[in-house]
Amino acid sequence: MIHTLSRGGVLFVTLDNPATRNALDDAMLAGLRGALESAGADRSIRAVLLRGAHGNFCAGGDFTHFKALMATPAGEPDPIAVSNRAFGTVLERLAACEVPLIATVEGAAMGGGLGLAAVCDIVLATQDARFGMPEATIGLPPAQIAPFVALRLGAGPALRLMLTGARLTAEQAKAVGLVDEIAADADELRACALRWIGQLGRAEPAAARATKRILATARRSMLGDALDLASQAFAAALRSGTAEEGIAAFAAKRAPVWQAQLTDWPELP
Repeated sequence: MIHTLSRGGVLFVTLDNPATRNALDDAMLAGLRGALESAGADRSIRAVLLRGAHGNFCAGGDFTHFKALMATPAGEPDPIAVSNRAFGTVLERLAACEVPLIATVEGAAMGGGLGLAAVCDIVLATQDARFGMPEATIGLPPAQIAPFVALRLGAGPALRLMLTGARLTAEQAKAVGLVDEIAADADELRACALRWIGQLGRAEPAAARATKRILATARRSMLGDALDLASQAFAAALRSGTAEEGIAAFAAKRAPVWQAQLTDWPELP
C-alpha cells in the first residue's frame, strides 16, 4: 500500500509492503497516481519525498503479479502489455511532476524500484543501499524503466547495467550519476533530506513549478512511443516461457538455463 502525509509543504509518500520488500503492484501504482494528483492540485506542496518502509525502498515488480499475468490469455491489446504500460504512465507522471521529487533509498532499489529513483530529481541513499536492473537476466526487458534510466545515466552506462544485471553499491550508483548524496545510516539520511528540502524551499513556488514544466516538456518528445514499444516487448517476453525459467532460477538462486560463460581465451593465430 501507499501512505501519504503532508507536512511543512512536503508530501511524504511511503511504499509499504514488507512481505515483498515494497515490490510494485496495482495497488501501489494506484496509490502513486493518487499522490501525484494531490501534489499537482495542492499549491501548498513544495516537494514530494518518496521513500520505502521497513528498511527497503522498492524491490521492483511483484513476481506474484507477473505469474498471474502469464495465466491470462493473450488478446488485442495484450493485458500484459496494458499492465506494463500502466507502470510507464506512472513514471511519466512522476517525471512530469511540477514540484521537486526526492527519493530516500534504503536497502533494495531493484528493477522498477531503480526506475522510480531514476525519475526523481534528487536521490539520497544510505551506505548500504543496493541498486540493480536484473530483468534481462530473468528473461525480460527492463521495459518501462529503460528510457528513464537512460535519460538519467546516458544511453551507454544504462545499457551496460541493463544487459549485465549488475548490482551497484551506493558508491557505485553515485559514480554513474544515479545517486546524488550518500548518508551513513537512516538517521543521517533523514537529516540529509531535510537539508535538501530547506535548499529547495528557497525557490519561489510558481517559478519552481514552471521550471519543472519546461524541462518535462523538453524531454517528453517520443517518450510515449518508446514506452508503448517496451510494453509489447515485455508482454512477448513474459509469454515466451523464458521468463518463467528466469523467475524460477532467481527464486532458487541458481543460473538460468541460457546463461553462458567463456572459460578459455582463444589465442591469436
